[in-house]
Amino acid sequence: MIEYTIRLMSLKAEPDAIGRSTMEALHMLKNRLARLRAGRIDPRSDEILQRLLARIRASHTLDDLILDGFPGLGELSDERALQYWEGKVHRVSRHVLREDDLAPDSLVLAQAVLSSGGGDMPWDDNSSQKLVGQSFRILAVQLPFVLLEPASRAFSNGEPVSLDVRRLTLIRCSPEFFDAQRGIPRSHPPADGLAGRAELPF
Repeated sequence: MIEYTIRLMSLKAEPDAIGRSTMEALHMLKNRLARLRAGRIDPRSDEILQRLLARIRASHTLDDLILDGFPGLGELSDERALQYWEGKVHRVSRHVLREDDLAPDSLVLAQAVLSSGGGDMPWDDNSSQKLVGQSFRILAVQLPFVLLEPASRAFSNGEPVSLDVRRLTLIRCSPEFFDAQRGIPRSHPPADGLAGRAELPF
């Protein structure tokens, strides 16, 4: 069995080192946001702000933004920006499955993958990005891991995969989508009810 774990980097550093890292990140974000509010920096051309924007996008669904709105990058507090930076803001949507929603034999679809840490964006991690849009059947649950059977035989060579659901956003998947991704043809009766009758060219 191939095991994929999407997780944060292991924090083996000393507590003081972790604290220093957090303070350095906060100082960096404060500096960038202060320059943004003063109109002295373009977020589209600044790498740090682009990373922050990517992490904000990875932390919300479209439902979140429509229902709750977003104040704008310039209105974001330094502390909230740090939460986004460290991946501590999680999606809240009625479509997203919670841990207690996961049950064997259910069909699920990978909607998004959170950054695995280390400063890379989710779409920079090829192994993580391959999960997005893939549908699975749940085989077993042992939180925080879930054992999944991929619909696509090309994914993981058809072997079950074990995923850390803390790093993964799952939504319900329809049987039609699962079967289509698996390559199972679904029969559709002709609209006029005349099966097997071809149109003649004259």
